[in-house]
Amino acid sequence: MKRLPENISRGMLLACIACFAIPSHAQDLWKYTDKSGKVTYSDKAPKEGEQAVRVITDTTGTVLPAAKNLSGGQPQGSAAVSSRAAQREATRESYRKNVDTARDELDAAKKALEGGREATQEERQIVVGRGKDGQPTGANSVILKPGYDERIAGLETAIKNAEEKVANAEKNARENAPK
Repeated sequence: MKRLPENISRGMLLACIACFAIPSHAQDLWKYTDKSGKVTYSDKAPKEGEQAVRVITDTTGTVLPAAKNLSGGQPQGSAAVSSRAAQREATRESYRKNVDTARDELDAAKKALEGGREATQEERQIVVGRGKDGQPTGANSVILKPGYDERIAGLETAIKNAEEKVANAEKNARENAPK
């Protein structure tokens, strides 16, 4: 293998050759070497008196045939390709809807908890303050019945379930939706 001059890197040479090796039509390529040994490639023919060597390019070796659009060995029409693309998009949309529905349920569960923090009339019990003699003192207090705690626990459970549903829907979309 010939050694390249120091001022030309192999990468630079390969880049130049690659640029000229992919022509859309046959084209002449010329290699010039100056007095200091610097090599230059050009697509311009040498002027009278210039020393240049014509580089032979083989375009048949650098042009690849286009891939055939086959499904099961049979050519496909654009309708078949479009149909599969539409099916993939419908599947992705289905996953997106599942995620959106789960997020809507989570939002509703959070709103229900926020709006349900206030005890209802049925969940309150008024305790009348009484003095040592048993007479009302007017210092009444309100205590919450056990039903309040159970209702709040149910709302919190609904939020946890909705969060799990969102996580599962997002995981399914991430792992199963067509790319």
